[in-house]
Amino acid sequence: MIKERSTFVTNELVELLRQLDHDTFLHGMRVGELSYKFSRYLDLTLRQTNQLHFIGYVHDIGKLKIPNSIVTKRGPLTDFEWNLMKNHTIYGHDLLKNLSYHNDILNAVRYHHENIDGTGYEGLYSNEIDFNSKIIRIVDSFDALTHDRSYRKKCSIEISLKKIQKLSGTVYDQDLIKEFTKFICKLY
Repeated sequence: MIKERSTFVTNELVELLRQLDHDTFLHGMRVGELSYKFSRYLDLTLRQTNQLHFIGYVHDIGKLKIPNSIVTKRGPLTDFEWNLMKNHTIYGHDLLKNLSYHNDILNAVRYHHENIDGTGYEGLYSNEIDFNSKIIRIVDSFDALTHDRSYRKKCSIEISLKKIQKLSGTVYDQDLIKEFTKFICKLY
């Protein structure tokens, strides 16, 4: 029964994202799929692989509480709009917490914009950031770079990897970036 409820809630959340913004929905689907493949490459447990798959789908679920005019805005956000947008991680965490999701999922939704050097949304440092958040941070960025965004055109896979590698150790976990690079080179 719990599994059925979880599947229903998951489908309902994904449908809400689809209705919010098609680009955000597609981004979530891609992040979910790539997170799943990367976690299989890392030989993580089935539980963690399934969690990362789900987290990828819903990592931006908090954007449901952001005005649609900001989520779908073509062009750069103002400082005010950007500060509102950054709250999507907290909103997503709170939404999923109210639906009784596990802390591993809640933390990754909340902290997927944290940087190793402490310059992320909430200022967590390296070891303060959980493993799932570090994975989603990388996959989320890679997908954003390799697909058109409202504010810029996509980059090639090679250029995207170089951009991410350049930020290894400051934004992204160095060990995970090494593995992600091997994974992407093998995948493509």
